[in-house]
Amino acid sequence: MSIIYRYTRDIKMSEDLLQDSYIKIFRNLNQFDASKGHFESWSSKIAVNTALQYLRKKKDLLMEQIPESIFDFESNIDDQLTVSELKETIDKLPEVHRVILNMYYYENYNHKEISEILGIQQSTSRSQLARARMLLRSKWTNLNTTGL
Repeated sequence: MSIIYRYTRDIKMSEDLLQDSYIKIFRNLNQFDASKGHFESWSSKIAVNTALQYLRKKKDLLMEQIPESIFDFESNIDDQLTVSELKETIDKLPEVHRVILNMYYYENYNHKEISEILGIQQSTSRSQLARARMLLRSKWTNLNTTGL
């Protein structure tokens, strides 16, 4: 449930998608091969793919226009973030950036895998991640300066 919720940010939809994931897992259980990995990893990928399919259907994934100047961002988020502050800040990001951050950092997909799953170029995946990190840093800076 938490994996799907990271993508949708909608508890009711996450519950529906979790049920869909369970059905897919059950129907494809014969395809699970323990010699290739753990059941948890396999089932998590099914949950992620179910969430991504839902987001694709919304048709607004990856449609935002962002200025080219953001491509220069190369910095990391300050180490002072607590886990709850980081989650709270990520929640405030646009959906497209949350998806890329989740896939890259939480699900450990590389840019090639992300590009294949989302149907985008690898360079787009890299630039979207850089933009997401820049927005995350900006939101974190605003959070610290406004004292919220």
